Amino acid sequence: MLQNDPAILITGEANDSLVKPLTSKGFIVDVIPFIRTEGLQSEKVQQAIENISMQQATVVFSSSNAVKAVHHFIQNKKTGWKIYCVGNTTRSLTENLFTGANIIAATDSATQLAQQIIADKENINEVYFFCGNKRRDELPNLLAQNNIAVHEIEVYTTTILQHTVSKNYDGILFFSPSAAEGFLKSNIVNDTTVLFAIGSTTADEIKKFSKNMIIIADKPGKQHLIEKAIEYFFHIQEDVQSC
Repeated sequence: MLQNDPAILITGEANDSLVKPLTSKGFIVDVIPFIRTEGLQSEKVQQAIENISMQQATVVFSSSNAVKAVHHFIQNKKTGWKIYCVGNTTRSLTENLFTGANIIAATDSATQLAQQIIADKENINEVYFFCGNKRRDELPNLLAQNNIAVHEIEVYTTTILQHTVSKNYDGILFFSPSAAEGFLKSNIVNDTTVLFAIGSTTADEIKKFSKNMIIIADKPGKQHLIEKAIEYFFHIQEDVQSC
Protein backbone atom coordinates (compact mmCIF):
# COMPACT_ATOMS: atom_id res chain seq x y z
CA MET A 1 0.00 0.00 0.00
CA LEU A 2 1.05 3.58 -0.61
CA GLN A 3 1.51 5.75 2.44
CA ASN A 4 0.68 9.20 1.05
CA ASP A 5 -2.54 8.29 -0.86
CA PRO A 6 -1.80 9.93 -4.24
CA ALA A 7 -4.78 11.70 -5.80
CA ILE A 8 -5.45 10.63 -9.39
CA LEU A 9 -7.81 12.09 -11.98
CA ILE A 10 -8.98 9.93 -14.88
CA THR A 11 -10.23 12.15 -17.71
CA GLY A 12 -12.10 9.47 -19.66
CA GLU A 13 -14.67 6.75 -19.09
CA ALA A 14 -13.44 4.21 -16.54
CA ASN A 15 -15.43 1.35 -15.07
CA ASP A 16 -14.88 -0.32 -11.70
CA SER A 17 -12.48 -2.89 -13.12
CA LEU A 18 -10.14 -0.07 -14.19
CA VAL A 19 -10.45 1.97 -11.01
CA LYS A 20 -10.15 -0.90 -8.52
CA PRO A 21 -6.43 -1.63 -9.11
CA LEU A 22 -5.77 1.99 -8.07
CA THR A 23 -8.10 2.25 -5.08
CA SER A 24 -7.03 -1.15 -3.73
CA LYS A 25 -3.47 0.16 -3.50
CA GLY A 26 -4.36 3.36 -1.68
CA PHE A 27 -4.92 5.82 -4.50
CA ILE A 28 -7.70 8.41 -4.26
CA VAL A 29 -9.39 8.37 -7.67
CA ASP A 30 -11.78 10.76 -9.39
CA VAL A 31 -13.26 9.97 -12.80
CA ILE A 32 -14.39 13.01 -14.81
CA PRO A 33 -14.81 12.35 -18.55
CA PHE A 34 -13.73 15.21 -20.80
CA ILE A 35 -15.16 13.71 -23.99
CA ARG A 36 -18.45 12.17 -25.04
CA THR A 37 -18.67 9.75 -27.97
CA GLU A 38 -21.85 8.83 -29.81
CA GLY A 39 -22.42 6.45 -32.69
CA LEU A 40 -24.01 8.07 -35.76
CA GLN A 41 -27.51 6.77 -36.36
CA SER A 42 -28.46 7.55 -39.94
CA GLU A 43 -29.71 5.70 -43.00
CA LYS A 44 -26.71 6.95 -44.97
CA VAL A 45 -24.23 5.44 -42.51
CA GLN A 46 -26.24 2.25 -42.24
CA GLN A 47 -26.39 1.83 -46.02
CA ALA A 48 -22.66 2.46 -46.39
CA ILE A 49 -21.78 -0.12 -43.75
CA GLU A 50 -24.19 -2.72 -45.13
CA ASN A 51 -22.78 -2.26 -48.64
CA ILE A 52 -19.22 -2.71 -47.39
CA SER A 53 -20.24 -5.75 -45.34
CA MET A 54 -21.06 -7.57 -48.59
CA GLN A 55 -17.59 -6.96 -50.03
CA GLN A 56 -14.26 -8.73 -49.57
CA ALA A 57 -12.95 -5.44 -48.24
CA THR A 58 -9.90 -4.31 -46.30
CA VAL A 59 -11.12 -2.24 -43.35
CA VAL A 60 -9.40 -0.18 -40.68
CA PHE A 61 -10.54 0.43 -37.11
CA SER A 62 -8.48 3.02 -35.24
CA SER A 63 -10.59 2.93 -32.08
CA SER A 64 -12.99 0.74 -30.14
CA ASN A 65 -15.66 3.43 -30.62
CA ALA A 66 -15.59 2.75 -34.36
CA VAL A 67 -15.89 -0.99 -33.76
CA LYS A 68 -18.97 -0.52 -31.56
CA ALA A 69 -20.58 1.86 -34.03
CA VAL A 70 -20.13 -0.50 -36.99
CA HIS A 71 -21.27 -3.52 -35.00
CA HIS A 72 -24.50 -1.71 -34.12
CA PHE A 73 -25.53 -1.90 -37.78
CA ILE A 74 -24.37 -5.36 -38.80
CA GLN A 75 -24.52 -7.18 -35.44
CA ASN A 76 -23.33 -10.78 -35.82
CA LYS A 77 -23.35 -10.87 -39.61
CA LYS A 78 -20.19 -12.59 -40.80
CA THR A 79 -18.07 -10.56 -43.18
CA GLY A 80 -15.20 -11.35 -45.50
CA TRP A 81 -13.21 -8.38 -44.27
CA LYS A 82 -9.48 -8.23 -43.80
CA ILE A 83 -9.17 -6.08 -40.71
CA TYR A 84 -6.40 -3.78 -39.48
CA CYS A 85 -6.63 -2.32 -35.96
CA VAL A 86 -4.89 0.28 -33.83
CA GLY A 87 -4.32 -1.06 -30.33
CA ASN A 88 -4.94 -4.34 -28.55
CA THR A 89 -8.15 -3.01 -26.96
CA THR A 90 -9.60 -2.37 -30.41
CA ARG A 91 -8.37 -5.75 -31.60
CA SER A 92 -9.93 -7.60 -28.64
CA LEU A 93 -13.27 -5.87 -29.08
CA THR A 94 -13.25 -6.64 -32.81
CA GLU A 95 -12.61 -10.31 -32.08
CA ASN A 96 -15.42 -10.35 -29.51
CA LEU A 97 -18.04 -8.57 -31.61
CA PHE A 98 -17.38 -9.85 -35.13
CA THR A 99 -17.76 -13.57 -35.73
CA GLY A 100 -14.63 -15.07 -37.28
CA ALA A 101 -12.93 -11.69 -37.61
CA ASN A 102 -9.89 -11.96 -39.89
CA ILE A 103 -7.49 -9.53 -38.23
CA ILE A 104 -4.38 -9.08 -40.34
CA ALA A 105 -2.51 -6.74 -37.99
CA ALA A 106 -2.87 -4.66 -34.84
CA THR A 107 -0.27 -2.02 -34.03
CA ASP A 108 0.40 0.51 -31.28
CA SER A 109 -0.28 3.60 -33.40
CA ALA A 110 -2.05 4.78 -36.55
CA THR A 111 1.29 5.56 -38.17
CA GLN A 112 2.57 2.04 -37.53
CA LEU A 113 -0.66 0.62 -38.91
CA ALA A 114 -0.35 2.67 -42.07
CA GLN A 115 3.21 1.42 -42.49
CA GLN A 116 2.00 -2.16 -42.09
CA ILE A 117 -0.72 -1.68 -44.71
CA ILE A 118 1.85 -0.13 -47.07
CA ALA A 119 4.10 -3.14 -46.50
CA ASP A 120 1.15 -5.34 -47.53
CA LYS A 121 0.44 -3.06 -50.48
CA GLU A 122 0.82 -5.80 -53.10
CA ASN A 123 -2.58 -7.13 -52.05
CA ILE A 124 -4.25 -3.82 -51.16
CA ASN A 125 -5.51 -1.14 -53.53
CA GLU A 126 -8.02 0.49 -51.22
CA VAL A 127 -9.19 0.49 -47.61
CA TYR A 128 -12.37 1.47 -45.82
CA PHE A 129 -11.51 3.56 -42.78
CA PHE A 130 -14.21 3.59 -40.08
CA CYS A 131 -13.53 6.69 -38.01
CA GLY A 132 -14.90 9.54 -35.91
CA ASN A 133 -15.28 13.22 -36.67
CA LYS A 134 -12.00 14.01 -34.92
CA ARG A 135 -9.89 11.39 -36.61
CA ARG A 136 -6.23 12.30 -37.09
CA ASP A 137 -4.51 12.66 -40.46
CA GLU A 138 -1.51 10.34 -40.14
CA LEU A 139 -3.07 7.12 -41.42
CA PRO A 140 -5.11 8.41 -44.40
CA ASN A 141 -2.31 10.75 -45.48
CA LEU A 142 0.36 8.04 -45.45
CA LEU A 143 -1.83 5.61 -47.36
CA ALA A 144 -2.80 8.21 -49.96
CA GLN A 145 0.87 9.10 -50.46
CA ASN A 146 1.48 5.45 -51.29
CA ASN A 147 -1.36 5.22 -53.81
CA ILE A 148 -3.75 3.33 -51.57
CA ALA A 149 -7.26 4.75 -51.85
CA VAL A 150 -8.88 5.57 -48.50
CA HIS A 151 -12.67 5.57 -48.23
CA GLU A 152 -13.55 7.26 -44.95
CA ILE A 153 -16.83 6.39 -43.28
CA GLU A 154 -17.56 8.56 -40.26
CA VAL A 155 -19.44 6.33 -37.83
CA TYR A 156 -19.25 8.21 -34.52
CA THR A 157 -18.73 11.69 -33.13
CA THR A 158 -16.51 12.90 -30.33
CA THR A 159 -17.58 15.97 -28.37
CA ILE A 160 -14.97 17.65 -26.18
CA LEU A 161 -16.27 18.56 -22.73
CA GLN A 162 -14.68 21.31 -20.67
CA HIS A 163 -15.02 21.24 -16.88
CA THR A 164 -13.24 23.41 -14.36
CA VAL A 165 -11.58 21.25 -11.71
CA SER A 166 -10.45 22.97 -8.50
CA LYS A 167 -8.79 19.97 -6.85
CA ASN A 168 -5.04 19.41 -7.15
CA TYR A 169 -3.92 15.98 -8.34
CA ASP A 170 -0.65 14.07 -8.13
CA GLY A 171 -1.36 12.40 -11.45
CA ILE A 172 -3.80 12.89 -14.34
CA LEU A 173 -4.55 10.14 -16.85
CA PHE A 174 -5.47 10.88 -20.47
CA PHE A 175 -6.93 8.19 -22.73
CA SER A 176 -7.11 10.35 -25.88
CA PRO A 177 -5.86 13.60 -27.43
CA SER A 178 -9.39 15.02 -27.28
CA ALA A 179 -9.61 14.44 -23.52
CA ALA A 180 -6.22 16.12 -23.10
CA GLU A 181 -7.42 19.11 -25.10
CA GLY A 182 -10.67 19.35 -23.13
CA PHE A 183 -8.97 19.27 -19.74
CA LEU A 184 -5.92 21.40 -20.46
CA LYS A 185 -7.85 24.16 -22.23
CA SER A 186 -10.00 24.75 -19.16
CA ASN A 187 -7.67 23.94 -16.25
CA ILE A 188 -4.28 24.95 -14.88
CA VAL A 189 -2.08 22.07 -13.76
CA ASN A 190 0.31 22.21 -10.81
CA ASP A 191 3.96 22.02 -11.85
CA THR A 192 4.39 18.85 -9.77
CA THR A 193 1.46 16.98 -11.32
CA VAL A 194 2.52 14.06 -13.50
CA LEU A 195 0.56 13.62 -16.73
CA PHE A 196 0.04 10.10 -18.07
CA ALA A 197 -0.69 9.54 -21.78
CA ILE A 198 -2.12 6.40 -23.36
CA GLY A 199 0.15 6.85 -26.40
CA SER A 200 2.50 9.18 -28.22
CA THR A 201 -0.29 11.00 -30.07
CA THR A 202 -1.97 11.89 -26.78
CA ALA A 203 1.42 12.92 -25.35
CA ASP A 204 1.95 15.26 -28.32
CA GLU A 205 -1.40 16.91 -27.61
CA ILE A 206 -0.50 17.38 -23.94
CA LYS A 207 2.75 19.09 -24.93
CA LYS A 208 0.77 21.80 -26.72
CA PHE A 209 -0.61 22.97 -23.38
CA SER A 210 1.79 21.85 -20.64
CA LYS A 211 5.49 21.49 -19.82
CA ASN A 212 4.78 19.01 -17.01
CA MET A 213 6.35 15.57 -16.89
CA ILE A 214 4.59 13.18 -19.27
CA ILE A 215 4.73 9.41 -18.89
CA ILE A 216 3.48 7.24 -21.75
CA ALA A 217 2.02 3.75 -21.35
CA ASP A 218 4.29 0.94 -22.55
CA LYS A 219 1.45 -0.25 -24.78
CA PRO A 220 -1.78 1.53 -25.82
CA GLY A 221 -4.73 0.59 -23.64
CA LYS A 222 -6.46 1.94 -20.57
CA GLN A 223 -5.32 -0.96 -18.40
CA HIS A 224 -1.71 -0.45 -19.46
CA LEU A 225 -1.91 3.24 -18.52
CA ILE A 226 -3.36 2.39 -15.09
CA GLU A 227 -0.50 -0.05 -14.53
CA LYS A 228 2.02 2.59 -15.59
CA ALA A 229 0.65 5.07 -13.05
CA ILE A 230 0.78 2.49 -10.26
CA GLU A 231 4.33 1.55 -11.22
CA TYR A 232 5.43 5.21 -11.22
CA PHE A 233 4.04 6.13 -7.80
CA PHE A 234 5.26 2.94 -6.12
CA HIS A 235 8.71 3.59 -7.60
CA ILE A 236 8.69 7.15 -6.21
CA GLN A 237 7.76 5.86 -2.76
CA GLU A 238 10.54 3.26 -2.88
CA ASP A 239 13.04 5.99 -3.79
CA VAL A 240 11.90 8.15 -0.84
CA GLN A 241 12.11 5.25 1.59
CA SER A 242 15.62 4.37 0.42
CA CYS A 243 16.96 7.88 1.06
